[in-house]
Amino acid sequence: MAHINSGKILHEFERQKVALIARKLQDTRLIVNTSGNVSIRIGNYVAITPSAKDYQLLEPSDICLLDMSGEIVEGKWLPSSETGLHLALYEQSDECQAIVHTHSIHSTAASMLTNELPSIHYQMADLGGAVPVAPYQVFGSPELAKSVTDTIKGHTAALMENHGSISFGPTVEKALSRTVLLEWCSEVWMKAISAGAPNVLTADQVEQAKVQMANYASARSKCECGKH
Repeated sequence: MAHINSGKILHEFERQKVALIARKLQDTRLIVNTSGNVSIRIGNYVAITPSAKDYQLLEPSDICLLDMSGEIVEGKWLPSSETGLHLALYEQSDECQAIVHTHSIHSTAASMLTNELPSIHYQMADLGGAVPVAPYQVFGSPELAKSVTDTIKGHTAALMENHGSISFGPTVEKALSRTVLLEWCSEVWMKAISAGAPNVLTADQVEQAKVQMANYASARSKCECGKH
């Protein structure tokens, strides 16, 4: 493995963000201990959380910096066990620039109950509509990476059977936002099915919501540009 140590921390800003988001996941109980991981793509590099290190104590230098083949460019710890999964998603989609993977309670529970989380709320348009569940494979394996990359196509998030959730976005903040949304939708769905058969939005209704979201995003952008 090629290690660089020039005294200066490469891509310190992005590595600090990875550490911050990892701590947020723990603080909000989207993960327990180190049962989740975060990464950001930086051109031909990836900054990713280390394996089995206390997220509350992470510094930028603790975040592993890898090339796209998975070789360590800078870092003193073993990268996350799901590094292969992260790299596979980056290779698959240019829209994927940051990834958040959790073992959050409701997403993990929902992954055991269905092959697809139905479109129960219009906000799921941001996830690609109904969220698919990737068939179970052992963690940290090429088989799991293939299961998730095959399943998530056309979506920005997926559940992982008996495992958790994974979301991506153009920024790590957006990936986190989608993770939070998926966890909330999983909780709402489980509460709804415990009381009966929930209404599910049609594909057309989800598409309408997607268009409306884009309209409001455009309006917000114009409003912000007009500020003095």
